[in-house]
Amino acid sequence: MRKLLFVAYQSPVGSIWVNEAFRTAFGMYGEDLEPSVLLLDEACIALSKNTKPESLGLLPLSICHKYIKRYATKVYVLKEDIEKFSIKEIEENFGAQIIEKKSLPDFFHGFDYVIFM
Repeated sequence: MRKLLFVAYQSPVGSIWVNEAFRTAFGMYGEDLEPSVLLLDEACIALSKNTKPESLGLLPLSICHKYIKRYATKVYVLKEDIEKFSIKEIEENFGAQIIEKKSLPDFFHGFDYVIFM
């Protein structure tokens, strides 16, 4: 089974890319692929319990939660980004694994494909 990593790096408020990364990842399960999602830079704001893009008329992030759980989709975030954006309360429904920036090269090499969105 090939492993794919979808990397979202834009804010979930004002752009669609965090939701699109998850939507695309969920679509891969029917193709015998193992997708994961990395929320990088401003995209890590999606993990905050206080982030509500639906307030601006965008899709809510909560629609991703049931599918993350159903498919056991792996979600990753950088420790440094969480600190940079002062995220205090992480939404546990994402089940995010925190990794350090220094481990990114080896982390990326653990996937067959890395797609930035």
